[in-house]
This record gives sequence, structure tokens and C-alpha cells, in this order.
Amino acid sequence: MLTKRKHHHHEANVSAEQTEADIDAGLSAIYGDERDDLKVVTQGGSSLTQFLVRTIIVLLVLCVVVFGGYVVYSRFFGTGQEGKPLSMEFVGSDELQSGARTTIEFDYANHTSYPLTNVEIDINLPAGFVVTSSTPTATSANDLVFTLGTLAGKSDGKILLEGVWNVDVPSTTGIQALASYKPANFNAQFHDIVTKTIATNTSTTTVTIDAPTTASVGDTVAYTVHVQNAGAETLVAPQVSIALPAGFFVAKSVPALAAGASPTYTLADIPSLAESTIVLTGAFASDASGTATLTAVSGIAGTRFSPQATATVATEVKGSALSLAMVGNGAQGTIVADPGSLFRIALRIENTSDSAITDATALLDFTAEDNLPIDWSGVVLAGGKVTARGITFDAKTIGTLAAGDHKTLDLAFPLKVDLSAVSSEFSVAFSATRGAITVQAAPLSVQLNSDAAVLSSVRYFDDAGAPLGSGPLPPIVGSVTHYRALWTIASGLHGLNTVTVSATLPDGVLWDDFSTETSGSIVYDSGTRTVRWTVSSIPAGSAAVTARFSVSIAPTAADVSLAKTLVGKAVLNAKDDMTGAFLERSADAVTTECIGDVLVKGKGAVKA
Repeated sequence: MLTKRKHHHHEANVSAEQTEADIDAGLSAIYGDERDDLKVVTQGGSSLTQFLVRTIIVLLVLCVVVFGGYVVYSRFFGTGQEGKPLSMEFVGSDELQSGARTTIEFDYANHTSYPLTNVEIDINLPAGFVVTSSTPTATSANDLVFTLGTLAGKSDGKILLEGVWNVDVPSTTGIQALASYKPANFNAQFHDIVTKTIATNTSTTTVTIDAPTTASVGDTVAYTVHVQNAGAETLVAPQVSIALPAGFFVAKSVPALAAGASPTYTLADIPSLAESTIVLTGAFASDASGTATLTAVSGIAGTRFSPQATATVATEVKGSALSLAMVGNGAQGTIVADPGSLFRIALRIENTSDSAITDATALLDFTAEDNLPIDWSGVVLAGGKVTARGITFDAKTIGTLAAGDHKTLDLAFPLKVDLSAVSSEFSVAFSATRGAITVQAAPLSVQLNSDAAVLSSVRYFDDAGAPLGSGPLPPIVGSVTHYRALWTIASGLHGLNTVTVSATLPDGVLWDDFSTETSGSIVYDSGTRTVRWTVSSIPAGSAAVTARFSVSIAPTAADVSLAKTLVGKAVLNAKDDMTGAFLERSADAVTTECIGDVLVKGKGAVKA
């Protein structure tokens, strides 16, 4: 049996060898000698597997690239501030005092291992910061631009700006620096910015005011404003603006203040630890009472006012038994009037006490730098008398005022037309006295508009006798006669702007389409038959401006023996530069009589 099992094993080996030989023979028949080794055959991978393998390979490559870039960037840029090659910082206090000498320090550093080229830093500071020195010297001092050139790797530097910090108090102010540079081996220009906010709550300028705590109407009251320089630097030309108490009028000011002007002063330079003063003396108007406040603000004047210090005081005002009011041309305060007009003043006196008043007197006073522009021959004084003190009203004129009663005095003052030898501005004060107490009304400030004028004329000949017109003279029915019209504007006392002169041509008058002017331009509207001359401005004191244009007529039989109107009433409209008022002046219509042209005299009427 053992022999039998061995026999069977031998038969199995023989069978296996035959099978392998058969497979080799079959493969050779299919592939020939090019096959490598096809004894072992395995199943190929699927499409999904192949895609995943490729994706993993791509991701691995990207990771290598990113990591390499990071290594290069980190090596190049080092550990810069917030990842930037150039770090910048304003070093110093977050709060500064206005008016004090200050140093602005700006630090910068290159944190990379490589140089930064074309480095330029532009520092922006408030306009009020007056730079006295800079280290290094700015390439552009006006703009505080510093061209630093190349900044080596791992190097730093600083810019020091010394000056006087002048800003509004209180305020918060931003300062800023902009940098431009190019890292080595980079073509792109880099730009960075850094800012800092500085608070300013104090100033080297201080303001205090001396004032009475109480005052009675009619009493003389003095306010003294002290402007002190507590700093080490000279305070240059400080400007002080004062808001007066309601009902307080200034009788005297040191330094002087122009009549009617707002209380604003530009003082002389104040050295370190010194002061300047402003003294205002006056009284409260008769209707003032209660708490009255005065405020003074000192600041730096320039393109704009920069406040530095403010002070306010309060005065308790006790009322008076007499209450006064004065109105000019229906208004109070500043009054604007035309030359040649009638200036009316109404004076009101009221008894605010509980008992009758029988002894009140009053005074109306005018003040001007030159002669008053009043025609005294035509004044209406309502019982007043002209004296050296002014216009006085005695107790008899005012009469008895019962408790709560009042009296009104109406006055009128004709104003002169010719202002060449008089003042165009004046003030009016009204006061009343009872016993030892004198009270005053709020004063009036009167400004006269410019005595601007427009003149209108027509001519046929000039002053030398040369003809300006053409055609028959006198004009003849059926024939055309041409005339030359002339308009002249004189600005008078003040400058004028937005100036126009206009007039209408009557029916039968033709526009000859000819005009010339020394200023502005003339246009003719055929629809409305209006000639309009427009001039943008005429400065005060300048020579008169003129415009000329040509018109013509062809008279009809109905015109025989008549002087024909050539140009209607000329109306001047303009704005007064000084008073701000809109003016209207006019000149009469002109005719073929050509008044002023002596060679036309007697030749203005139409002939048949």
C-alpha cells in the first residue's frame, strides 16, 4: 500500500509539469518572445483607485511648494511687526498741551535679513504744529517728506520733529505716517501706514475776567479780561473774541474798538509768563435785569480760529425805574439808510416803578468821525433842543409819567445826498436821567449805503463836434436818424457787485445792434425790448464805468413837432459791498432833444 501511495504522488507531479509546460507554450503562441514574465497574472486596479492615487500625489507636491515658500518668506522677512517688513511707531505721550514745545518721535525698523530700497516716509501733522527743527532734515520741509534711500537688513532709525503744538482746546488730533519702499529682489513697491491719536485738553494760554457780581442799570461797569501766557514759548498775536452781556453797551474799550464793531481783538505777542489785558467800560441798558454773562475766548488766528482758553463771568443786574427804547427806521441795532432819505427815530420812555415820575430829562447824542450827514435845516425834534451836548429834552417836554405809563418822542432827520465831506457812518445814543441815576437805551449804529448813481444820456455829436449819429437832424418823417446812447455808473462811497442797468426801448425805436462798454457786457432782448448791461463788480474808489449803444427812429406823421423818447428810464440794481444792502437807483428817460449835446439844441422835435 505504501508503494501504491508513492505511485500516485509521482503521477501527480508528472501531471503538474505537463500543465505548466502547456501554459508556457500557450503564452508563447500569443505573445511571442516579447513577454517578460506572464507566469503570474494579477487583476488591475479600478479607475477610482487610480484617481485617488493621483490626487494624493498632487496634494503632496502642493504641500512641499507651500512649505518651501513659507520657509523662504520667513527667512527673507524675519519677524517683522504684524508680518510687515518695515515696522513703524510714533513714540511719546498720548496727551499734549497746546502752546508747549513738543518733540514728535517716529521710530522705524527693517526686520528682514535683506535691505529695503527706495524708502520714503511722509509724516502728516496738524497745521497748527509749527516745526522748528527735524532730525534728519526733511527732503521736503513743507510736506515733512523724508527720503531715506536704502535701509539695511536688521537695522532701524528714528525721525525727531521739534516744534510748538498748537491745536484746538479741547480736541483729539490724529497724526499719521505713510511709508513707501521696495524689498530687495522684489519688483513691487510696498506701502504701509501708521497713525496715533493725541488728546489736547489744556493750553499754555489762560483767560480770567474781573467783573462786578452785581450792578444797577445806569451804573458804570468795567470788565477786565486777562490773557496770560503760562508757557515757555512766546504767544504770538493771540486773538480774543468777547461775547457781551445782553443789554450791555460799551462806552470805552482799551485797546480801542471801532464804533459798532464786534468786540474782537488781536493782541501783541505775549512773552513767556506775561499777560495782556482788555478793559471794557460801559453800562447796562435800561431794560436789562437778571443774570448777565460775559464770555471771553482766546485763540490762535490763522486760516481758521483755534480756541485755546475760555472764561465766563456772571453779573446780577438790578432794574431801573425808567425803561428806555430807541428805534431807527423801524429797527434796532445796526440801521442801513440811503443818502437823501429821511431817517426817523422813535424814543420811548417808560415808568416801571410804582409811583409817578415828574423830573425825568433825556439826551439824544450823535457821534461820527467826521461831519454828520444830516441836513439840520429840515429836522423834526419833537420838543428837543440842539445843544453842545446833543439834543436835550427837559422835564417839561417829557412831562409826568404815571406808574406804568410811557411817552414816545418821534424825530426825523433828513440825510444829505452828497456824502463827499461827511461821514457815511454814525452812532446814536439815548439816555434819561432822574435824580442822580442815568439810564441808557441800546444805541443805534447807522450806515449809509453807497451814493452810487447811474446817468443816462443820448448824443448826436461828441464833445469835439464829431458826429456819433447819422441821418437828418432834426429827425424828419420817413427818414431814419441814428443816435448814440450813453450809460455811466459811479460806484460812490462803497464797492458794488452784481450790478445791472436796464431800460426799455419805446415802440418805434430800433436797436441798431451796436454796443461797446468799458466793463461788463450789454445784451438786447427783442421780445421785451429791454437793453440790459451787466457788470460783475465795481471796486470802491474806481473810475466810473460806461456803456454805449446805438438806437434809431423813423418818425411818422403822428410824431411831427414832438421830441421822441429814445431810451426809457434806466434802473441801476446793485449790492453794496459795505452794508450788504441791495441798492436801486434810476435815471430819467432820454429823448431826441439830446440834453447836454449843445449842437443838437433846438433840433429835437420831428419835422414833416
